Amino acid sequence: MATLLLGGSVGAGVRHAGRPHNQPEDVAKVRDRLVELGFDWVRTIVRGDEREFIRTIKLFQSTCAGSGTADGGDGRVDFCGNTHRWLAAENAPQWKEIFGFIGTGWQSTADFRKDNGGYCTNWLLSVLGDAGFQYQAFCILNRAPDYPPMWVRECSPVRGGDAAGHASHETGLDVDMRLPLLPPNTHLWTDLGSRGYADPRFHRSAARYQLLAINSSMNPQLVYFNDPEFIRDRLCRNYRNHDQHYHIRIRPPARVEGTYR
Repeated sequence: MATLLLGGSVGAGVRHAGRPHNQPEDVAKVRDRLVELGFDWVRTIVRGDEREFIRTIKLFQSTCAGSGTADGGDGRVDFCGNTHRWLAAENAPQWKEIFGFIGTGWQSTADFRKDNGGYCTNWLLSVLGDAGFQYQAFCILNRAPDYPPMWVRECSPVRGGDAAGHASHETGLDVDMRLPLLPPNTHLWTDLGSRGYADPRFHRSAARYQLLAINSSMNPQLVYFNDPEFIRDRLCRNYRNHDQHYHIRIRPPARVEGTYR
């Protein structure tokens, strides 16, 4: 069982309610828990008020809140508060590499900067695996062996936070996917550009199965793709600059409590 026992608060701000703040042993416990969860760039942190430590706590808080940007938290772990409980949770978010990975029904295109989009949470990896399995099942049931995998592109930067070319993608919850193409181009993930959904190379039936799998298996907060047909079918929503790819953001799972008192 996950355990994080603290005597007081850690991170930004000052002591509250008579509890100590940034005691060295508490700072070390929070730091070590973050490292255990894959946020290993804080392993050299000593003081609770260090900028990168506070930034990473904000990233963790924003992820747990389901935000696409990493500035939503206060950078503080209050004793028995929400952040303390998430750090101690059995299913606390873990920071993982996804760049170049291949799973059932999906594949990383690996044609982008790894440090700008090659990382995500284990939450995203897990539901992506579920969606890929569901999509492959659709393909098998419909006798469609030529259907390409879901082409996974940028997720989040190596340490979270600002992702070049994106307004979100900061917390390991967002993923972009390129559109599937018809034979003989099923092995390609070409950028189809403006009105890509109208390009004759677009594999519409494969995209339908992909979006069905994404919606049924990934528990998405949002799915952006500007195809009018799929929008009418409530498989996605319109958002500027999303003519040639899907943008998915998942919801955090319900917390499974660990020991935090």
